Amino acid sequence: MSLTRSTSMSRPALHRSLRTGLASLVVAAALTGLTTAPAHADEFTDMAALAKSQNGNGPCAGGGYDNGLNQNNSCDGHGGQAHAWCADFVGWVWSRFNVQGQSMLTDAASSFYHYGQRYGTLDSTPDVGDAVVYGYANGWAQHVAIVTGVSNGVVTITGGNQSHSVNREGMVSTHSTTSYRVGDSPWGQRISGYIAPKLQRATPPRVSVGGASGTVSGVANLTASVTAGTYDVASVQYYVDGEPVSGKLTRSPYTFALDTSRFPDGKHTVSAEVTDIHGNTGASRAQIITSNGEATSTFHADFNGDGKADIGVLYDYGQEADSSYRTGLWTYLSNGTGFNQPVKVWDNVSSGFGSWNWDRSKITTGDFNGDEKDDVGVLYNNGQNADNVNVTALWTFTSNGTGFNAPVKKWDNVSTNSGSWNWNRSKLTSGDFNADGKDDVGVLYNNGQNADNVNVTALWTLTSTGSDFTNPSKKWDNVSTNSGSWNWDRSKMASGDFTGDGKTDVGVLYDNGRSADGTSTTALWTFASTGSDFTNPSKKWDNASTNFGSWTWDRSKLTAGDFNGDGKTDVGILYNNGQTEDSRNKSALWTLTSTGTDFTNPSKKWDSGDDSWNSDTSKLTAGDFNGDGRTDIGVLYGYGRQDDGTNRTAVWKFSSNGTGFNAPVKSWDSAGALSWNWYASKLG
Repeated sequence: MSLTRSTSMSRPALHRSLRTGLASLVVAAALTGLTTAPAHADEFTDMAALAKSQNGNGPCAGGGYDNGLNQNNSCDGHGGQAHAWCADFVGWVWSRFNVQGQSMLTDAASSFYHYGQRYGTLDSTPDVGDAVVYGYANGWAQHVAIVTGVSNGVVTITGGNQSHSVNREGMVSTHSTTSYRVGDSPWGQRISGYIAPKLQRATPPRVSVGGASGTVSGVANLTASVTAGTYDVASVQYYVDGEPVSGKLTRSPYTFALDTSRFPDGKHTVSAEVTDIHGNTGASRAQIITSNGEATSTFHADFNGDGKADIGVLYDYGQEADSSYRTGLWTYLSNGTGFNQPVKVWDNVSSGFGSWNWDRSKITTGDFNGDEKDDVGVLYNNGQNADNVNVTALWTFTSNGTGFNAPVKKWDNVSTNSGSWNWNRSKLTSGDFNADGKDDVGVLYNNGQNADNVNVTALWTLTSTGSDFTNPSKKWDNVSTNSGSWNWDRSKMASGDFTGDGKTDVGVLYDNGRSADGTSTTALWTFASTGSDFTNPSKKWDNASTNFGSWTWDRSKLTAGDFNGDGKTDVGILYNNGQTEDSRNKSALWTLTSTGTDFTNPSKKWDSGDDSWNSDTSKLTAGDFNGDGRTDIGVLYGYGRQDDGTNRTAVWKFSSNGTGFNAPVKSWDSAGALSWNWYASKLG
């Protein structure tokens, strides 16, 4: 938000009514007759004074701004990336007062608009202490600030992440305007509404969340310890990144099984909100890093054998009335210029297959039987048996050209006496590793740490026989090959024929953390297939030795494909460049081109420019969607929950032109057709 500083100042005025939940506050004036504040407005006056006391501060002043719950710190951001910190500043101000329901406030300006909708405090009339939201539409907003003065037709606002012409990272600044009505656009941004903080007069209950810390995978069993305030405790509710994940739990210790595989690998905030019998709330948070080995993007899945790549999605329908789980398999078939409407080709309930838990499924695709039609593979988590052995199985859905046959179990570790196999420690890929015309399955496996505190990781393959798969064969591990410590948690995997010899290799984008000067370091390693084995990993690129600047692994989404059509697989990365001052998400598409023996430095092929593109809500796939011999990139994009309650998701396509990519084109959109939940979609 770019503002021009005004010297017009004002005294606080209020006409706050029942929307604040405070019986002592009354309507002071109509919008066109703003007057001075009643004497009981001290808390809101104090909010204004606190906000204005921060004028001139940047995002890292005093350790940064956030509300201590579901907001990331303005000085750090999600995964250390820059982000628009206007919401963090307003959240920080509100958190210094006894404001109800702060768990739902996030880094998004729109979360304040949703707060007003939930608590009935959204209004068209400005009052001191209100959050003012700009440019709200369909769950997204441009900016939020706080009203710090209302007097004689002039409204003063104070906000963070403003005045970028003075400070590149933005700063706290105060400005006044006579254009304060909803729909007005002072400073070029339309006012969407004013949201009052709902103050609590009672001492709120307190809560601490347990069962969530550090790196987690699988199910995290959350608990909460509570202490009553003025009134008895009624319930506890859990949130992840500001979104509720549980109902209101009423029985101590308020246990909730959080399935972390539903969230992308990386940093997340878990918070617990406690509510007393009169609606007063308190909350606390914990930071977690989810690491479930989410499947990497697919390279060329041609389900009907027409020479054009298609897209498959495993979709979660949740639980049925009988507590069984329902999952569906959908396909988007390419028509050369775009994609046909998605078609459900299987679900376990309508096919009478029994319960199938989406949360326990990791998906990949490949031509497992060599018939030139790609099939779907699922690594499935069967939990633990009576002997506490972890049980994992490999299932395949074989394409018949027009659909898929029912899933068939091809392997499990118990019936084959393969020992314990932990699904949570498995990262999945596929490719024709031995060049026999049939795709195999690869698993990067986390063996934890040995007695010397060395991280141990192994690469296993299950080789297709055409009708089945062999037992897993370990092709590499870092300890036996003296490769040093290798951290599975820091590995993102993709596969492709990087050398052009007809055999699929494995690539890993590896997180080397931060150097002493604060530079983030990332490296690309490849395991080259020999046909019967893999070579030790060879580092093909890193940003430090190539003087490429800082490259943050957390911001990188990986895919692979032959983007220039030269017969060698290249690497593609969708990179998160944070947010602009007006909350637009910035993303860029980079490629590292294979030379056969090495890779070029990354080359930027596209960036979002003046548009907003959120890489956090982008799931990547790759394939030759138009049949021209060059790999294109597809993105399943999540727009979130819309104002009408439906979930919106779209498919976008970046078509390769040989030297780069054309601008993305939206090939399908669920809006107006059906509700499609991006979070319930696993891409194949």
